[in-house]
Amino acid sequence: MGAPIKIFRLFSYQPCGHELLVRVVRPAASNADQGALDAADDVADSAAEQLCTWWEQQRLQPECPHRHTPSLVAEMQEEPVGEDLFGLGRPRLGVWAAKTKYGAPWMVLGTASTEAEFWQQVEDDSALLALGPLAPAELRDVCFLTDEDAPSSRQS
Repeated sequence: MGAPIKIFRLFSYQPCGHELLVRVVRPAASNADQGALDAADDVADSAAEQLCTWWEQQRLQPECPHRHTPSLVAEMQEEPVGEDLFGLGRPRLGVWAAKTKYGAPWMVLGTASTEAEFWQQVEDDSALLALGPLAPAELRDVCFLTDEDAPSSRQS
């Protein structure tokens, strides 16, 4: 039985460059049952889509009148560095993003005061090192939402 997986997805909205980082949980599923794995993936995809739709309608459109096109910039399925990505979402958050040897969209994400601090935390995590993170990391200003934030119950 596969364990639940936290998935982080970073989206960029063009033409303005607004960025949204979502964290959702892919539920546990039997590794021996492709149907169960597909259903777990669908749950995570649906949760990410709901967060994106809520943010686009309630936050982005009222603040920026342009017509936006989202694109997936990064995905990470390991625990990030820094404490800020473990709690509830935030309207603004600086997130470091480093490409990996596996290419797009796979990245290593995390929060830290400086790039050097980010890399030190990455170097202390064997799971992140196994992803083959590549320097330099880029600091991105994102809105961060999680499936625990329950956007459907928020007021605009």
